[in-house]
Amino acid sequence: MLDRRLRPVPAGVSGELYLAGDALARGYHRRGSLTADRFVANPFGGPGDRMYRTGDIVRWNDADQLVFTGRSDFQVKVRGYRIELGEIDAALLTHDLVDFAATTGHEMPSGQTALVSYVHLTPGVHAADIDTADLARHVGLTLPSYMVPSQIIVLDEVPLTPIGKLDRRALPEPELVITYREFRAPTTPIEETVATVFADVLGLQVVGLDDDFFELGGNSLLATQVVSRLGVALDAQVPVRALFESTTVAALAVRVEQEAGRGARIALSKMTRPDRVPLSLAQQRMWFLNRFDTQSATYNLPMALRLRGDLDVAALQVSIMDVIDRHESLRTVFPDSPEGPHQVIRAAAEVVPDLTPTVIAADELPEAVRRLASTGLDVTSEVPIRAELFELGDSEHVLVVVVHHISADGWSIGPMARDIMVAYTARTDWEEPSWAPLPVQYTDYTLWQRQILGSEDDEQSLISRQLDYWRRSLAGIPDQLDLPADRPRPSQQSYAGATAEFRIDPELHRGLVDLARTRNASLFMVVHAALSVMLSRCPDRTTLRSVLPLPAAVSRRSTI
Repeated sequence: MLDRRLRPVPAGVSGELYLAGDALARGYHRRGSLTADRFVANPFGGPGDRMYRTGDIVRWNDADQLVFTGRSDFQVKVRGYRIELGEIDAALLTHDLVDFAATTGHEMPSGQTALVSYVHLTPGVHAADIDTADLARHVGLTLPSYMVPSQIIVLDEVPLTPIGKLDRRALPEPELVITYREFRAPTTPIEETVATVFADVLGLQVVGLDDDFFELGGNSLLATQVVSRLGVALDAQVPVRALFESTTVAALAVRVEQEAGRGARIALSKMTRPDRVPLSLAQQRMWFLNRFDTQSATYNLPMALRLRGDLDVAALQVSIMDVIDRHESLRTVFPDSPEGPHQVIRAAAEVVPDLTPTVIAADELPEAVRRLASTGLDVTSEVPIRAELFELGDSEHVLVVVVHHISADGWSIGPMARDIMVAYTARTDWEEPSWAPLPVQYTDYTLWQRQILGSEDDEQSLISRQLDYWRRSLAGIPDQLDLPADRPRPSQQSYAGATAEFRIDPELHRGLVDLARTRNASLFMVVHAALSVMLSRCPDRTTLRSVLPLPAAVSRRSTI
C-alpha cells in the first residue's frame, strides 16, 4: 500500500494497493496506454521490475486485515482537498427518499472542479416531491462544506451499460451556473463590479448578489486574482482575508465599499534599477543569520536528479548556465558595506559550476551528496548555488544542485528542475531554450516591496505601522520558553531532535473537526491554535503539566 509518491503508508492510513511478483502479467493485450497507466516501475525491486496499480484504496485495521475504502478512479480534488466521491454517495443514500446516488467531478469554465451528484428516488417518489437544496443540506450534516455537491440532479432512470454497471458517459450534463439560491441582480455600481469580477475570474456568464465565490468553484489562488482586480477597478486595497470572510457578492461589496477610493496598491512590474539594490526583508533575515555562521548548512536546499541513459555532459553544462542566466537570484551575491548589505548580480558565465563528472561508486553516493549539501556558503562573496555531477556508470549519473535559502525556497526546486530539463532538451538539439521571458525578477520584487512598505524611519509608513502592531502585541512575552525537557537547553542550537508518537482517538478527532467547521476554520488552524495556547502557558512548568499532562514517552526523551 503506497501513497501518491510511492511511499509505504503506515497502519491505519489509506493507500493504493499495488501488486508485484513473478506472477504479474506483462500488460493489457494491445492496449498500450492502459498498460502504461497501470503497470509502473517497482521502486522496491530490481532493474526492470514492475508493479500493478489496482486502483483500490485500502488500509490495515487493528486486526491486521485489509479494509477496502474506495477507488482512486473516483477521487477528485476540490479547493485543495482530495475527495473520495463514494463518501458523498454514501451520505446521500442515508436520506429516506434516495435509492441511488453517484457523484462526479465536473470541470467548470474557471478550470476548477465542482461536485455534481445524480440521485434516483425510491419507488413512488417523484422529482417534484423533493427539494435538491434539502438533499445538499442533508449531506452537510455529516460531511464538511467542501464535500457538499454544488448541484444535485434527479434521474428518472439510472443509465446502465450492457453488463449492468453505471454508464457515467450517459449521465446528463449539469448546468454551468451552479447555485441553489434564487438569482438577485446587483443594484449598486460596486455590487456590479464585484459580480463582474467574480464572473470573469470564474468564467461564468452571470453571478448574482447571493452567489458564493467558493461554491461557484473559487479557491485561494483565484481569490488573489479577485482582490487584485477589485483593487484596480475601485482604486482600493482589498485584503484577501476580506473575500474569505465575505464570500458572497453582497457581503464583499459592503467590505469593498469601505476601502473604495483610498488608493490601490501598485502592481508588481519591472522596476528601474538603482545603483545600489537593497535586500528584501526575507533576504535581510537570511543574510543576518548567515553572518553568524557561514559554515552552517541549515538553510541549504539540496536537489538530486538521477539521469539514466547517454548523457551529453556539455549540453548539461550549458543548460545549467541557461538556468542561472534566466534567474538573477541564482547569480546574486550580497556583500556588506557601510550602508548595509546590498545585491550584486553577476554574469552567468562567471559563476556557472563545473560539471565535469566525478566517478563514484553507488554506495559512496549518499555520503558525497551529504557532503555537498552540508557545506556552508558565505553569501557575501559566493553565489547561492553550487552543483556537482556524479558518474555511477556509463549510462547513469546523478546531478546534485544546492541552493541557499536567501535566493530560493522549497517551491523553487520544482521550477528549477523543470527549467534544467527544458534547457537540456533544447541544447541536445543545438537550440536555445524556448521558454518565455520572465515578466519580473526577484530584484524587481525587492524594489516593489520597499516601495510598498516604505521606510522604518517614517512613522506613517506601512512597515512602521506593522512593526508597531507587533511590538504592542508581543510586549511582555518571555525571551525564552522554559519547556519541560529532560535536559538543559544547549548553549548553541544543534538542530537535533527526536519524535514522540501519540494517538488521537476518533471522538477527539471528530470534536476537532466539528470545532473547525463551526468556526469556519481548517483542522490545521484549530490544532495550531491549541498548540499556541499550550505554549503560552509554558513559562510555568506547573501550569503546563496541569493543562496538558505529558505522556511518559515525552517525559523520558528530549523531544520538544
